[in-house]
Amino acid sequence: MNTSFAQSAFSHYNSSMSLTRSLALNTGVQVAGKIVSTALGIAIIGLLTRLLGTEGFGAYSTANAFLQIFALLLDLGLNVTLVALLGEHAGDEAYERRCTSALFTLRIVMALLVLGIFAPFVAFLSPYPLELKLAIIALTGSFFFPSLNQVVTGVEQRHLKMHAAAIAENVGRVVTLAGLFIAVAFHFGIVPIMWIISFAGFANFFTNFLSARKFAHFGWNWDPEFWLEALKRSWPVGLSIAFGLLYFKADTIIMSFSRSQAEVGIYGAAYRVLEILITVPFMYAGVLLPILSNAWAKRDQARFKKLLSASIDVMAVLVIPIIVGTWLLGVRIMTIVAGPEFADSGRILSVLILAIGAIYLNTVFSHSVVAIDAQRSMLPFYAFVAISALTGYLILIPTYGMWAAAWITVASEVIIGLGSLYVTKKALPIGYKPRATLAAIASSAVMALTVWPLRNMWIVLPIFVGALTYTIMIVSLGGIPMEIIREVLKKKKDTTPFSPLT
Repeated sequence: MNTSFAQSAFSHYNSSMSLTRSLALNTGVQVAGKIVSTALGIAIIGLLTRLLGTEGFGAYSTANAFLQIFALLLDLGLNVTLVALLGEHAGDEAYERRCTSALFTLRIVMALLVLGIFAPFVAFLSPYPLELKLAIIALTGSFFFPSLNQVVTGVEQRHLKMHAAAIAENVGRVVTLAGLFIAVAFHFGIVPIMWIISFAGFANFFTNFLSARKFAHFGWNWDPEFWLEALKRSWPVGLSIAFGLLYFKADTIIMSFSRSQAEVGIYGAAYRVLEILITVPFMYAGVLLPILSNAWAKRDQARFKKLLSASIDVMAVLVIPIIVGTWLLGVRIMTIVAGPEFADSGRILSVLILAIGAIYLNTVFSHSVVAIDAQRSMLPFYAFVAISALTGYLILIPTYGMWAAAWITVASEVIIGLGSLYVTKKALPIGYKPRATLAAIASSAVMALTVWPLRNMWIVLPIFVGALTYTIMIVSLGGIPMEIIREVLKKKKDTTPFSPLT
């Protein structure tokens, strides 16, 4: 975050805990939880790849991509719309109660129809082998319960209670890991392993639900009038998501029909790392969205722009060293985590990491588009990318396989990012000063020079030295102002309750 944003935050909220501190602390808790979750996720990937091999992991990746298409269609843009609505009506408990219960009920009904009935039916009509069809059915629960969990998490974002979501996620990871150890002991095949993953999804949801119901109402509320109101607001987001899934998951589906399951597995392992890494910006943006929505609703453009600029800084500071580190150590890390069979996953990851960089920045702009209610303006960009990417996949994947899929994914994310930036800037000038971004680039360059001589040593050493070097450099260059760190760490007793939306 830059110095000007820090000074503005202090001046606006010097009578109580600042917005900066609240947002940073909430995101910090999520990031801390995500560090644990990522470590567990890496262990899970390592066990899965070794249990299933490249072909078996390819089957898992195919089942996962197949169901994710239905899960994304199920979304209909209601998740981000829920967070935006709660932010706009902050303090209105009656509205929040109606909104939460109505959308939770709608999600249950739609999940039962789409994931419980339609997805298994389509799976059995597909030309996949019987074992893969059964794996798809067994894995359905890992999408059904998270689809309900998204509504719960949306409410937690509004109340800045994301520590509960972080704990629940790690409960799910621990259950998965324990189940996989059992699978190793009893030599389970792919279908029972998919049941284990589905049960872990239930554990995640149930833990989160028990915590969130203390401050939110998730009762049954058949409210078609409110559903229609929410869908009128969310449909552009939902349509954008429908276009988005064509370039985000169609590559794996097309590859599963035109290339070997082993290649799908190698690509899927790298893609799994991508999916783990992009959870951090979505967590941050989820906390940021209701605050942006509230600032826009109150026509406080100065506050909106400062939050947006600071968020760009945060994403740049986080993702640039990840990109550089992956280029240096990606192949070694994937080989250690997944096994020698998956060395090519590290090479694919060195391409996909560019898409991750675009996604980190895209997340800020795409959520700002939702906050200013300009989703319709993004539809042409999503439509263009969806059609172009799908055409590219169909033409190039049969010949060039996973390399074509990876580069098309990168191009798609860059175009979407430019579209989101254009729509946001059209609504209001951002006035971004890239001090933190330049500091992150310079710090990452120094990190690379430090890590390069150590790249073939014990893997922990270059990672530790690289992280330490980057941290020292980014603070020294002012990419993370020390006053922000002091504000986050400051332990003062607030005399009044704080709401980030007031």
